[in-house]
Amino acid sequence: MRRSALLVLVALLTVLFPTPGVADEERCAALFPNVAWQSQPSDGPATVATTGMTPAMAERFAANVADVAGLVQTEMGFLEGTAVCLATPEQAPAFSEFVAPGQRLHVGVFAAEKVLVLSAVEIRNVEDAIAFGLPQIALWHLATELGRDDGYPDPLGSTIAHWYLARETERLDRYRSELVVTLFLDDPNPEERTVEDALPWVGETKPDPFFFDPQFVGSQLGVFIDFAVSEEGTGVLREIDQATWAELERRWRISIRDQFPRGNYGVWWGVAIVVVFLVLAILLAWSKRRANRKAAQRKPSPPPDESLFTST
Repeated sequence: MRRSALLVLVALLTVLFPTPGVADEERCAALFPNVAWQSQPSDGPATVATTGMTPAMAERFAANVADVAGLVQTEMGFLEGTAVCLATPEQAPAFSEFVAPGQRLHVGVFAAEKVLVLSAVEIRNVEDAIAFGLPQIALWHLATELGRDDGYPDPLGSTIAHWYLARETERLDRYRSELVVTLFLDDPNPEERTVEDALPWVGETKPDPFFFDPQFVGSQLGVFIDFAVSEEGTGVLREIDQATWAELERRWRISIRDQFPRGNYGVWWGVAIVVVFLVLAILLAWSKRRANRKAAQRKPSPPPDESLFTST
């Protein structure tokens, strides 16, 4: 009786206080057998294996994986059992069978197998790669559950991944402020937009696996997904028809227009003020560049005559 009670207590503690997971390094080795993978302790639904990294570096990246994977799992699910394989450039696995000769690969997303492989070519881009790559795995399996065996449609899927990236790297507020003027000038009357005017959110799907360079990910359009989720909840990510997202885009543009400063003289005076500031900024930058160019074209002063400083 005591033994049974003890087993129940251990099971309960395991559920309430889960121990760090150990990466399924065999899955990394199955894809890239010529690399010595080492498991790292990790929390959450995704496990981590590294190669060529110091313990401090591996721990840092494992924490990044835990943050992103926990957020994605809470909002979408489908990341249980995901393996993340992180390599330094010197120990990076050979991607020759996946990419053209001479192409330098950074990240590979094997969505069906739930494996994310990353070559840490630049340390500053690793966080972006994790935040953009893990949601793609969850979206692929979400699409399968919804009856789409070819994957989640783009550019909607990539835009959702941009949303996770913007939040993880704390860029969302900056992107939102940058888009206010841009979207207003693009369409000051968004209430008149039709489904045909919307961006083609539901298009082709990515291949599986697919590869990307984290230096070139990051988009302001993640702000749109933030609006959609704030209006409809995360359940909207399961709606993958063009009409739904076209209507959400129309409502989003109206909300952006309503944020635009109107003043006492109407919207167009606000636009004129912004345009004036933009023109002044451009003129100032052009003037500074012209001054620098003139300074560079000036002939250097001749060296001083040393005889003037020597005593006879």
